[in-house]
Amino acid sequence: MVLSHNLPGITAGRNMSKNRAKLSKNLEKLSSGYRINRAGDDAAGLAISEGLRWEINGVEQAKRNIQDGICLTETADGAMQEINAMLIRARRLSTQAANGTYSEAERRALQEEIDEIKSEISRITASTRFNGVELFPREPKQDSIIDNSVEIYPVTYLPDWVDGGKAMDDKAQTDNWSTTHDYTGTRTDSAGNTQTVTGTVTLNHAAARLDFSKLNADNKEELIGTGFYCTCITCNNHYSVKFTEGTGSNRVVSGSHYVYEIGIDQVQSGEDLVNAVLKGLGAGSNGIANPMGHFTMWRADPNRPDQLILYDDRSSGSQPPELNGLTGIQWSNPPWSNQSFGTSTRPNSTSGMFGRGVAYEPGTWKPPVKPPEPDLYLQIGASSKEQLGILLPRVRVEALDLKDVSVRTLKEANDSIESFEKAIDIVDSERGRMGAYEKRLEHAYQSQAVASENLTQAESRIRDTDMAEEMVNYTKNNILLQGAQSMLVHANMFPQNVLKLING
Repeated sequence: MVLSHNLPGITAGRNMSKNRAKLSKNLEKLSSGYRINRAGDDAAGLAISEGLRWEINGVEQAKRNIQDGICLTETADGAMQEINAMLIRARRLSTQAANGTYSEAERRALQEEIDEIKSEISRITASTRFNGVELFPREPKQDSIIDNSVEIYPVTYLPDWVDGGKAMDDKAQTDNWSTTHDYTGTRTDSAGNTQTVTGTVTLNHAAARLDFSKLNADNKEELIGTGFYCTCITCNNHYSVKFTEGTGSNRVVSGSHYVYEIGIDQVQSGEDLVNAVLKGLGAGSNGIANPMGHFTMWRADPNRPDQLILYDDRSSGSQPPELNGLTGIQWSNPPWSNQSFGTSTRPNSTSGMFGRGVAYEPGTWKPPVKPPEPDLYLQIGASSKEQLGILLPRVRVEALDLKDVSVRTLKEANDSIESFEKAIDIVDSERGRMGAYEKRLEHAYQSQAVASENLTQAESRIRDTDMAEEMVNYTKNNILLQGAQSMLVHANMFPQNVLKLING
């Protein structure tokens, strides 16, 4: 018998330590209420839980922001309600003054009351604030304006994350696309003999480039309804690509202008999108589309398949010297495969027009309208894009055009009736808009409340302790710990019993 080591005791001690550690974990989870107290408990679960927690915090703050917004609209509406009541009173006074039975002195008395009404409106609009923010701006309301800054009036614009460079912004060729091509031509020498000449030439094309490398599943939907176009300098037709829902392509003709609708439901990357565009435009085996049948080409960048190049294949700025004197040039490789033209047809470098919109869609065409800029923005969601722009009411006396209104004469009194009617209409319209904001904010609040509840429930399932399960584990581990302690006592008694036998 070997007595150098108490192996039963060592085993019992090790198991007791394990059970004590498990029991400690059980106590920590029961006391904290969390299943995950540190990264070592569940690294993946902790990462998900922390992401949900900051999103919950953002949603809760958005709820408070929305409540502030509702209070703002209610404050503005309350002030306008009183203004509306005063305007109704002023209109009645104007109607009274327009009656020929009143004397000049009586009309002066009516005028004094109207002046006091205007003064009170001025006081209310100047003093009504919400947390220091003026609710009735002094500046006149911005009108929606027609955007005449563009040449072709695109209907829709590509998202900002689609890089098109200056060529797309200015609709002029500021980018170049260089290609090398083989050619065959004829030249007549001084003796009148016709010679066949072959060679290679590098040409620079007026081009625009669209970079779709940032396309992903989260922003793909932003493309729907947007598009881009190019203009043929030969026929002045506009050829547009418009991204739509679905999977197929469709060509729509509006007069002499063409819109190629490209479905993007199956598109997952920038390369997929470029391929879908080229397929919808009828690209040939060389990967080059030529929907115009003229000289404008569409192709993917061979080095960057998630980028689309639009270029005019005749747009070299000057005649390459090696082509001087050649007639009947035949290009033997793309993009001019099987196309022949003489040197006299080469235009200058002003060819190529490109833009970020959809030009001349079928139906009643309207130039784009720029809405007025909001006076303030409300953050009504956890993400940066969840904002509501608020146009504050313009109901000061000057905005209502009531500054010089008078009832001192019959004519002035009669004219003032219409002035007050218009002012009442303006106030009613502004109240309606504030009411629309308030109703939207109420819906937004309910939506965020539901989102907060669902996110909290999801985070709780991941991080919180199942108390019933943890109590069962605690009881189990406590029993095991007590058993291990008892076995350790017995194991430690074993060597003593052996010594008793040896000592007799």
